[in-house]
Amino acid sequence: MKRYLIIMLLIIITLLSACDKTPQLAIHVIDVGQGDAMLIQTPSKKNILIDGGDENADHMVKSYLRKKWVKSIDLIIATHPDSDHIGGLDNVVDAFDVKSIYMTEKTSDSESYINLIKSCKNKNLDIQYLNRDDNLNIENELSLQVLSPSNINDENNLASIVFYMKYKDNTFILTGDSEKENEQEILNIYDINDVDFLKVAHHGSNTSSSPEFISKISPDISVISCGYKNQYGHPHKETLNTLYQNDSSVYRTDRIGDIVFYSDGDKIFTKKNYEHD
Repeated sequence: MKRYLIIMLLIIITLLSACDKTPQLAIHVIDVGQGDAMLIQTPSKKNILIDGGDENADHMVKSYLRKKWVKSIDLIIATHPDSDHIGGLDNVVDAFDVKSIYMTEKTSDSESYINLIKSCKNKNLDIQYLNRDDNLNIENELSLQVLSPSNINDENNLASIVFYMKYKDNTFILTGDSEKENEQEILNIYDINDVDFLKVAHHGSNTSSSPEFISKISPDISVISCGYKNQYGHPHKETLNTLYQNDSSVYRTDRIGDIVFYSDGDKIFTKKNYEHD
């Protein structure tokens, strides 16, 4: 009887301890080599997948999601049609219960794009499109505002979806492969200062992350998703120098691998001692 009471007491203590935990937002930057894939897990346990790496990365993304006990995806966002962002998404759609998917209106005749559209059709998944000033209220105190694109451009990168995400007092900008032209347009339209977290555009290319843009948004944390010793030389020195000059802590998947950040709405932190520049 005494043993039974002790076990019951331990269960109650465990449940009460779990209830006392402050809900957190988790931002997983998945190492897919030279590409982009991010998983956002919300305080109420919703799963948002932003991009999915290239055709060879689908097993990495699926494996990572399963390792994090993801069984369904509430929202997929494909920032633009480049294969290093959407190449693995068709297989993710095939393998998981996906509730909704959003894309830019920019189309492509690439195999990656065609395969993704086919997978969505096979799952009876209606594609919705995002443009500047669209808002997604994910849940209480967590929202996404679309900053770009304002129109469909012939160039895929200029059609990239750029998000301003806000969770309580923490702010994030997620950029796809947007370029300096997109950044200037954002600066002209929005008054955004001192963000906490930036997903650096286009794998750290010098075609993005202009000094004016980085100085204005002044990110405390900057994350670059790129492949180890990739053929493009990403991230470029100009981009890194711009980030350093603005006192941003730079984290890179080519050096660290998968990176996970957490937010309690007041501060952003990691649970591992990642090396950063």
